[in-house]
Amino acid sequence: MKALIGNTITILFMSLTGMNTFAQNVSHNYINTTRTSYKSKIFVSQAIEGEYGSMKSNQSSDSNSLVASTSSSQAKWQGYNLTSTLGLEVMKFIQFNVAHSSINLRSTSSSLEKLDGSRLTGGVRLSFLAPVANLELGGGVIGTRYDYQKDLETSDFYGSGVYYSIGMNYFTSDQVSVFGIAKIIDEHSIKSGGSSSTNSLSMKSTNLGVGVSLWL
Repeated sequence: MKALIGNTITILFMSLTGMNTFAQNVSHNYINTTRTSYKSKIFVSQAIEGEYGSMKSNQSSDSNSLVASTSSSQAKWQGYNLTSTLGLEVMKFIQFNVAHSSINLRSTSSSLEKLDGSRLTGGVRLSFLAPVANLELGGGVIGTRYDYQKDLETSDFYGSGVYYSIGMNYFTSDQVSVFGIAKIIDEHSIKSGGSSSTNSLSMKSTNLGVGVSLWL
C-alpha cells in the first residue's frame, strides 16, 4: 500500500512538472506566433557577463637604448562586464544592434595587473524561431578603450576586433524576454599613452552572459 501511494505521488509530481513545462513552452510558442513580422521592433537589453581567456602583451625595451628590442608574455585573464544594447528587429528574423560594455578584467597571475574600460560593438544577429526558445546566431565588430595597470604603471589603450555569438531567447510576454548568450572575442589594442612598458595587447576570450530584453 505504501509503495502504491509513493508511486502515485511520484506520477502526479512528474505529470504536474511536465504540464508546467508544456505550458511554458506553449506560452513562448504562442507569443512567437502572434508577434507580427510586418512591423519592425525596437528592443533594449541589459546583461551581466562573465569573461575569461588569454591575453598576449608585448613590451618594449628601454627607450634610451640604442638597439630597440621587444618581448612578449601571455597570461590568463578573467572578470565581468555589464552590457547595454539597443537594437532593431526586422521581419522577426534579422536583428541589428549596437552595445556598450563596461569591462572589469583581472590577471589570474597577478592581483596588481588589471584592465578596465569600455567596449563598443555593432553587429547583426539572425533569430530562428523555435517552440522552446529562439536560437540566435550573430557577429560584429568591436572598438575598445582600456585603462591598463600593472604594478605602479598605467597606460591608455585603444583597439578593435571582431566577435561571434550564439544565444537562446525566451519570451515571457510580447514585450519581455530573457536570454542567455555566449561570445567568442578576438581583439587587439595599442598603447596611446602612459608609463607602462607594455605597448600592445592581444586578447582572445570567451564571454558568457544572461539578461533581459524589453521590446518596444
